[in-house]
Amino acid sequence: MGYDLALAGLLRKRTELAGEFESVQMKLTSLMADLNTLDAAIRVFRPDIHLDDMPEGVPPTPFAGFRGEIQRFLIDELRKADGWLSTFALAEMVMSKRGLDAADRVIFRLVARRTGYALAKLRRRNAVVSRGVGRNAPLEWRLVGSP
Repeated sequence: MGYDLALAGLLRKRTELAGEFESVQMKLTSLMADLNTLDAAIRVFRPDIHLDDMPEGVPPTPFAGFRGEIQRFLIDELRKADGWLSTFALAEMVMSKRGLDAADRVIFRLVARRTGYALAKLRRRNAVVSRGVGRNAPLEWRLVGSP
């Protein structure tokens, strides 16, 4: 009986992965067609260009995480902390974990905003508390029940 449940779970996971694989293949096919169209348009303006010699671009770092990943990470970091941590300090930790450059102010603002949203959700669930330390200063956070 236990084997039936395990087998059903494995089959469901296989179906999910096969569907994701098909989706990625369709996306790849679409990207290849877009690239070929773009190459043809470039050759209209410059027929003698060698596009194979062009450097390949670096794909952007994805920001999306798994559901609840950021909240779990924030709770772990707050659990390790001795005291209060600011939203910006926690955002820097998130960026470090994801391998993002904290010196990039545009990405930092985006990650700080998302970190603030995740912390606000945790506050609504009574997992963390916050305090303001001054005007225009980021909120500071700690786990509920922490000293």
